[in-house]
Amino acid sequence: MPTNTEAKENSSQPTKGKQPRVISHPGDVAGLVMMQIDAVNTKKDDLTIAFKNLSDTSKQLVRAYAQQTAAIEKLQKRIQELEGKAKDK
Repeated sequence: MPTNTEAKENSSQPTKGKQPRVISHPGDVAGLVMMQIDAVNTKKDDLTIAFKNLSDTSKQLVRAYAQQTAAIEKLQKRIQELEGKAKDK
C-alpha cells in the first residue's frame, strides 16, 4: 500500500502521462509547429491513400454488380424463352 507521502507524489503527476511543454524561444516554437504540420501532412497523405483504395474498391464492386445484374437479366430472358417453348409444345 502506498504511504501518504507516495500518494501525494502520485497525485501531482498528470493522468495522461505527458505534461505540456513550455517553449519560449521562437526557433523552438517554429520547429514544433513545423513538426506538427509534417505530422498532419503525413496523416493527410495516409488518408488520401486510404480514400483512393476505398474508391477503387467501390468502383470494382459497382462493376461486378452491373455484370451480375446483366447476367441475371440474360438468364431470366432465357428462362422465359424456354418456358414459352415448353408451353407451345
